[in-house]
Amino acid sequence: MKVTVEDISTVKKKLHIQVMPDAIALEMKRAVADVAKKAKIPGFRPGKAPKDVVERHYAAEIQSEVMNRVISESYLEALKENDLSPVEMPNITNISPLEKDAPLNYSAVVEVRPRIDLGNYEGIEVKETPATVSDEELGQTVDRLREMYAQLEVVEGQALDKGHTAIIDFEGFREGKSIEGAKAQDHLLHLGTGSLIPGFEEQLIGMNKGETREINVNFPADYSNKDLAGKDAKFTVTLKEVKKKVMPELNDEFAKDIGDHKTVDELKTRIKEDIEIRKKNELVSAQREELLNKLIDAHTFDVPQGMVDRELNSMARQQVTRMARQGIDVQKTFDVAKFRLEHRDLAVRRVKGTLLLDVIADKEKIDVSDAEVNAALAAMARSANQKLEAVKQYYEAQEGGMDDLRSSLAEEKTLSLLLSKAKKV
Repeated sequence: MKVTVEDISTVKKKLHIQVMPDAIALEMKRAVADVAKKAKIPGFRPGKAPKDVVERHYAAEIQSEVMNRVISESYLEALKENDLSPVEMPNITNISPLEKDAPLNYSAVVEVRPRIDLGNYEGIEVKETPATVSDEELGQTVDRLREMYAQLEVVEGQALDKGHTAIIDFEGFREGKSIEGAKAQDHLLHLGTGSLIPGFEEQLIGMNKGETREINVNFPADYSNKDLAGKDAKFTVTLKEVKKKVMPELNDEFAKDIGDHKTVDELKTRIKEDIEIRKKNELVSAQREELLNKLIDAHTFDVPQGMVDRELNSMARQQVTRMARQGIDVQKTFDVAKFRLEHRDLAVRRVKGTLLLDVIADKEKIDVSDAEVNAALAAMARSANQKLEAVKQYYEAQEGGMDDLRSSLAEEKTLSLLLSKAKKV
């Protein structure tokens, strides 16, 4: 076999491959033997027809099989001989006819991993901040916890005001016609949250129980319903009840009710520990991001466009999923081309980070065992409250899902190693 490599770029190569006649003849012999075992030819028992008869009857099938085998095996051998690591399937072109006693020639264009001249990756400086919890932070967290367990109590003889919760019936009208979807009964509205159209809440201030009021609003220009965006409308609102939020007292009984803590001090100690753990996790996450960004900035190399495209596709899918969960009409609001253009630089950096971590993992001989993969799957199952087998089947059903998971775990291990070698300042 003869191979010449043409550099289209540092990450794109064109291989000119020539396979010698003797190698083709050997594959031809194997293919004929394989076909002969199952050949059904009139006048012969299955698998007993002479080789020359088999060749005549199954010429097209044999030639196709030989061509596929020769190209597949020679391509892989060419990659190995030239130490090339492809990141996608090749584009095979210029295939010569398969003729007796003649070589087979073809070309293969493929994107490959760049050769990275790895610089120093030990002792990279990252910011270190103490995970301390101030009394103010602790107090705010305790107050938020009390607010979560607050009860709504009816307010008698008071007009609706900021901080109150209103039970209302409402219906919206545009040019005298009812607006579809703009009607509700016994709607719970916490004044001050801004959960409805801007200006809606403010016009309810001062209402009394049983009162009906007509208010005017203007839908925002970026409102999800384009037919209403920027348009004026009227709402008829009836106040049915006024309530206020009453927070529980901070005492030992409260501490017992929400977590079987014996005292308020015990509750505060637990909350403080939780905040410290969260801050430490956030610090590690920030340090990893800082470390990886510095590593990327310190290395200059090209990245395969195919990898960038796959990263952009993944980012776009994640964005679509987030928007769908928020009830946003993706087809009307999501511009894929614009998203890809705006996020290309970020995708390039992510690919660079992946390639750098791969090179470092290889140098440091970092590997992910089956036990570590299973542990990660089990952790995901617990977090999602799913059965382990269901999570495992999900990854196995995705193309390259388990390989992607293993690669992700290898990146995590590599980042942990780098962080252990980093200089905290």
